[in-house]
Amino acid sequence: MRKIKFLPALLSVVLFMVCTSSCKSAETRTPSSETGTSPSTAATTAASIANGDFGGIVYSNSSATAVTPAPIPGIEFIHTTVPAPAEPETTPDGAAADESDSAPETSAPGTDASENETANASTTTRKVTTALPPRETSPDMIVSDTGTTSATKAPETTPVSAGTTAPETTVPADTAPETSRTAAQTLAAPAVSGSGSTYGKNSYKALNYSYVKAVWISYIELTSLFGKSETGFADAFGAMLDNCQAMGLNTVFVHVRAFGDAYYFSDLYPFTKQLSGNLGVRTAYDPLKIMISEAHKRNISFHAWINPLRLCYSGDMPLISGEYPVGKWYKGTENGKYIVNVNGTWFLNPAYDEVRKLIGDGVREIVSGYDVDGIHIDDYFYPTTDYSFDSDAYSSSGYTSIESFRVDKCSAMVKEIYTAAHECGSVMFGAAPQGNNYNNLNVLYADTKAWCKGGYIDYFAPQIYYGFENSGVPFKGNVDEWRTIVSGTDTRLYTGLSVYKAGNEDKWAGTGKYEWQNTDTMLRRQKEYADSAGCNGIVLYSYNYIFTPSYSTAAMKAEINNLKPLLTE
Repeated sequence: MRKIKFLPALLSVVLFMVCTSSCKSAETRTPSSETGTSPSTAATTAASIANGDFGGIVYSNSSATAVTPAPIPGIEFIHTTVPAPAEPETTPDGAAADESDSAPETSAPGTDASENETANASTTTRKVTTALPPRETSPDMIVSDTGTTSATKAPETTPVSAGTTAPETTVPADTAPETSRTAAQTLAAPAVSGSGSTYGKNSYKALNYSYVKAVWISYIELTSLFGKSETGFADAFGAMLDNCQAMGLNTVFVHVRAFGDAYYFSDLYPFTKQLSGNLGVRTAYDPLKIMISEAHKRNISFHAWINPLRLCYSGDMPLISGEYPVGKWYKGTENGKYIVNVNGTWFLNPAYDEVRKLIGDGVREIVSGYDVDGIHIDDYFYPTTDYSFDSDAYSSSGYTSIESFRVDKCSAMVKEIYTAAHECGSVMFGAAPQGNNYNNLNVLYADTKAWCKGGYIDYFAPQIYYGFENSGVPFKGNVDEWRTIVSGTDTRLYTGLSVYKAGNEDKWAGTGKYEWQNTDTMLRRQKEYADSAGCNGIVLYSYNYIFTPSYSTAAMKAEINNLKPLLTE
């Protein structure tokens, strides 16, 4: 999901610095010229590693975990513990699991193509009412009830309501500026969030599966829906889901906010220009309602994928209305504190309570107003290790280590998202961090172990984009590491697999650099091993590499053809 690069680090002996090769989608970050380093006093390696937007970083040989946050009181959520369907126990050959000499992978957020901005137009409004159809449950379907996911499978013949009829919402009749937004939602008993805002408790019973077979659908894939009518949008997205269903997939992780922009009608974030052409200008229909409806018609679980910290590019920021918190902060004294420009892309700074409140309320808005089945984030945490990003907040914090400060603030953000999601619905909340946890902790400041122990992450879908012969981070070893991390907790583990690597040289994989070129059964063998290790499912990156001809090569198609029987049986 990110472009991942490394240069070899030289110690007294040559170490293979191994990470995933470049993801060939447009979702890559523009390289940075920054060279600032973290003011850590810990022992460091002898070499500085250049890795894209993170600049030259001197890595610590030790990676201490911050104090484990306490579990959240007052939130009850029982995870599904239904065993995964039996899969062949065949274990493919692979390298030994030894990451002691490997450096962390790095990755970077995405960019999109430049877009033209045009003036907004005036609007009229009309009432739109949408109802989701009832659905039949399948044997491995889990429908959560009152915030609890039952470990008992629903009877196959029992119909389950998809929730109450969606309430009326005032929306523009044609593409128009968001001069008036409403939150007219008829929901169950209201819940007051920790931030003090009131959001409805959605009575919809989330649909999730005991064994997840999922695909990431990013904003890149959704650009194919640009400019369509309501019917055209529904038909096109429905066709995408038909492809997923034919592949045997039961879950989709779909971008609904990639750059601080909403693919839905929001009071907190401007509407995306990726669908309307102009930031803050809505389509005549609510895209998220349509995508959820189409998914549920097919018994597909829909997880709303957000990037909580990444905002827009520099050219778009002045266009955001002051009605929105980000627009207000840009024009106020919060500029450079709550929101920070990192090499032309703006990011929220999680060091501030007000920022984490916005992130949490953004989740509350989605879960209370839409019948999503989950909230999903990936590995877009701190965008830089440069001290200047949050120097003001850190200098007044009382912390003696900026690393610990950032780790704790990142954990506080994740905890807030979990709290928000479970306050307002029966959804699951999960993250797709990088496969390499050294990098998660020391570069992105994401303490995945603390999230598990703290009890505020429902699932991980780590991006384990390595081959079995990868010299630094072999697939087996990384899966086993993640199984150890979630062991003894309620956190479920889905294995993120990289379709895009099929047939390509993995140039950072050391002795395994040609592995993806010498096989067409990599994904099949990876699923088999993940299942044998006790993982709860797989997630494929991404839709285009499976189904879109201009992306999917012959090698990718061969890999998918060999994997498909395991998904459809």
